[in-house]
This record gives sequence, C-alpha cells and structure tokens, in this order.
Amino acid sequence: MSSKNWVRRLPPVCALVAVLRMLTGRLRLESWYVGSIFVMEDGQRFRVFRHLSLSGNEEREQGPTAPAVLVVRFKFARFSQALNRLLSLIPVPLIGGYPGFRQKLWMVQEETGYWQGVYEWESTEAVEAYRRSFVLGAMNRRAEPRSVSHTVVPRTTLEDYVGGRTE
Repeated sequence: MSSKNWVRRLPPVCALVAVLRMLTGRLRLESWYVGSIFVMEDGQRFRVFRHLSLSGNEEREQGPTAPAVLVVRFKFARFSQALNRLLSLIPVPLIGGYPGFRQKLWMVQEETGYWQGVYEWESTEAVEAYRRSFVLGAMNRRAEPRSVSHTVVPRTTLEDYVGGRTE
C-alpha cells in the first residue's frame, strides 16, 4: 500500500472527504430502500433503516475494476436498539469518505437484535482495505463475540444483490 493510499484511509481524512462530498451533494442519505424488508439467503429478514449513497457511480462502470458487495452481520454487545441506531450515525463520515465506497444499507432484525450492513464498493480490493479499517474494527469491538460474519460478493452491485429480496 502506498503512503498516499495509507493517508487517504486515515479516519480524519475520510471524514473530511465525506464532509466535502456532503457539501457538494454527492454523498447523501437516500430513502430508496428505507422501510423495506429484505429476505437474505438464510431466510433471515432485515428492515432497512438508513441508506447512504455516493452519486457519480457511473465512474464505476468506466473503470477497470468490477464492483463488489460486502455484507456484515453482527449483534451489539450492549445498549438498546434505539441507542445503537443513534450511535450508528457516528461512523457515517468515516464510511462515506472511505476510498472505494459507493453505497451502504443499514438493516436491523428487531426480534433478534441482529444488525446487518450491506455495502457496495468499487472493487474487491476496496472491500479488503475496508475490512482492515479502523471503523470496521471499532464495530467488531462493539459486537458480541462470535456474532460477526462477513460475506463478499464480487462483481455485483448493491442493486443486483438486493434485487428480488424485498418482502
């Protein structure tokens, strides 16, 4: 990893990039999927409560890499669902400014307390960099031991991944 890439992945740099993207209207909270219930491969149902999207995804199709989806599932070790929803706003700038980010859906299964993030990244390389990031590491530390799972779906967009899963 070059020093430029390392610096670009630092949390303060990601936050600054996200703020600039928000100010220019490229990074925004969307309502497209909010309230939808998705049925996952294992039959679990999750309700979307937040959707963050970076406009300009047309750049992805012109680049040499293919998009990838990252699905992260976990259960928080403490705090109520309402407080965890509020706390989940804290990493938004770190995620929205991370190199390669395209979209994320925040989901919850209210009955079991499991949470799920479904991300679209510009490439599997971006997914792997994010998996080693500060923000994902912090989430892993807040989760119950052994409740965290990660699935990477290469060559897939978020729309293709969630398409047909709506209940």
